[in-house]
Amino acid sequence: MGSRRRSALSGAIVLVAGVLAGTAGIALGVSAPATTKVSAHFAYRCAFPAGEHVVGVEVAATFPATTVAGRPVKPSGVRISAWLPEQAVADLAHVGATSVSASATLSTSETGVSQASAAHAVTAQWYTQARPAVPLKQGVGVLLAWPVTAPAAIAARDAAMTFTAASLILLLRPAKADGKATTPATLRVACALASGSNGRLAAIRVAGTSPSARASGAPEARARSGHRAKFPKGCGKIKVVGTGTATCAYLTGFSDVAKLFGAAALQPERPAKPGLVNVDFAERHKFADHNRELVVYSTADLYYNGRRELPPVTATFLAFRFVPVTATILLTELTPIRIVSASGITAPPYPILVKARSKISIRISSVKVNGVQLKVGGQCRTVKPVRLVLTGRGDNTFPPKGYTVSTGGPLTGTLTIPPFTGCGVTENLDPLLTGSISGPGNFVKLTQGKLCGPSAPANWTCPPPVPPPQR
Repeated sequence: MGSRRRSALSGAIVLVAGVLAGTAGIALGVSAPATTKVSAHFAYRCAFPAGEHVVGVEVAATFPATTVAGRPVKPSGVRISAWLPEQAVADLAHVGATSVSASATLSTSETGVSQASAAHAVTAQWYTQARPAVPLKQGVGVLLAWPVTAPAAIAARDAAMTFTAASLILLLRPAKADGKATTPATLRVACALASGSNGRLAAIRVAGTSPSARASGAPEARARSGHRAKFPKGCGKIKVVGTGTATCAYLTGFSDVAKLFGAAALQPERPAKPGLVNVDFAERHKFADHNRELVVYSTADLYYNGRRELPPVTATFLAFRFVPVTATILLTELTPIRIVSASGITAPPYPILVKARSKISIRISSVKVNGVQLKVGGQCRTVKPVRLVLTGRGDNTFPPKGYTVSTGGPLTGTLTIPPFTGCGVTENLDPLLTGSISGPGNFVKLTQGKLCGPSAPANWTCPPPVPPPQR
């Protein structure tokens, strides 16, 4: 009985500290004029298999008190502690666990970093190191603690930097008394800040510009390898909302034209690069299906020479299976691409289903039939928008398998091509193009590369790799 009271009291202290941190700020202790030690307490609502529980989380780190523009800022001595309440321990006992080892990933929102506007933030991932298993006792909570690897961020010119805790993922590995894994062997627990916890970690004053930055001009972000990252033109040029992060990826693939018995490669001929898609990654999220799913919302835009379209491509088909028809195809985005990613969080392999929806326009030019130019003009297009719905499937394991928004992969769908209008210079060719191309059952398979975040390249795969198109 005494241990139960102590557990409840410890949990209450953590939760009260979390609420106070959210409403009254965090406790700061200045260890030296050059650095600031932070110990922040937050309350998180975490989706365990048997239901949602509140977990008390402490984040401790040392930040520089001030910095100069163009200089990297890297939190040091970072540790994360999480107090699992007795109800969560009881959940683990239901699968036969007597001990648990765990790791964690904390998403942090950072403002005042290079290539991020003052009004928006970039998202960084803080990863914990693995720790030995800790024993579990019924009726008692358990404290998990880890050292953390936090990436560096480049201070923007003449702006204050802020670091704020955001979402948290706990990866629990429960074990039985004989040391064998339970079923399931791992539990992926997604957590969001509870109401009243604002997540604030630190604010750093930025002044002037570092000598190295002045010598080389504006600070340039670096990729994971430490080399300067060469970002594609337009990478990350998308409006950021909520907790989103501006990223980009290359997009390639094939689209069938059922009536012409062929497929068009949706990228220019080499050495030209394929099209670019900018993604405002993870704008918001929610828990669904009785806390068995984490649903993440993102928005994307195509980008080519400052326009929301893919590069024009030239493809050759066989009309009536023997007449070669060559045409230049241009796909233009009419509505933003809405991406909804639903990931299981209760048991491996944590299946993930992604739906990407948009409306596009198809334009055709430079048509040749058996080598003879067909004058279709410059306004030959579908009479109405084409509804495009693409689906990606994968497993949100470590590392992920199949398709996820951040790691890319294949997306498939089937579209109906509407009739054409505006085709022809000296004669009306709308019926010819409509009869030859329009109709249902046109299979599309796009391959997205890994995302690159130009504002914080060390947290992504930068520069973005060009994926090989899958058929």
